[in-house]
Amino acid sequence: MYVVLDFETTGLDYKSEQIIEIGAVKLDQWFQEIGTFHTMVALSEHRSLPEKITELTGITELALMEGMNEVVALNMLKDFIGNDIVVAQFASFDLGFLSKVTEPELFICTRSMSQLLNPGEPASLKDLVARYDVELSGHHRSMNDVKATIEVFKAMKLRADVAMLPYTNLLFSSEERPLKFIPVNAVVANLEGYIESQKAKESESDAAEEESKEEQ
Repeated sequence: MYVVLDFETTGLDYKSEQIIEIGAVKLDQWFQEIGTFHTMVALSEHRSLPEKITELTGITELALMEGMNEVVALNMLKDFIGNDIVVAQFASFDLGFLSKVTEPELFICTRSMSQLLNPGEPASLKDLVARYDVELSGHHRSMNDVKATIEVFKAMKLRADVAMLPYTNLLFSSEERPLKFIPVNAVVANLEGYIESQKAKESESDAAEEESKEEQ
């Protein structure tokens, strides 16, 4: 089974920032929803919510006042996940925050999955929902992003499985977006190197095709 999750946070660095919203949906092997977990997370003592985060998410400090303690919320999420495969849009980011309590043995990064299928193409959630004609309303709220991630994951998994591409535990690192956190079981590949290798394969394939036409 899968648990697709998304965090909204006070910033990008899991070491110095904290989660403010958790959204997660559990799917069975047929991608049917069989459980959900959602909570707001209270700000830790003496921490304020950056204005830019409120502008991005619409979440206010008032909305967090009745939220759970972060460690309590993460431990509840850990129990919700169990031994399932964790799916996240940019897994390095979400798993960094999750590592405060656990690291899943298996995960799937939909951003890296997209880069595997479409090297060199943009791979943000906004790019993927446009590519696969998926609705995304209320971007940067955890459950909205989770629902969109589920749909693009389903679309990409079908293509990746047909092509027999190895996407489980795969993370692409790039100059544009280096990995701040690398899960213990991750297989890390260089994106720029992968793009070049795919271009080389395409050139070899084109050359072979031209040679075949000439022989005919």
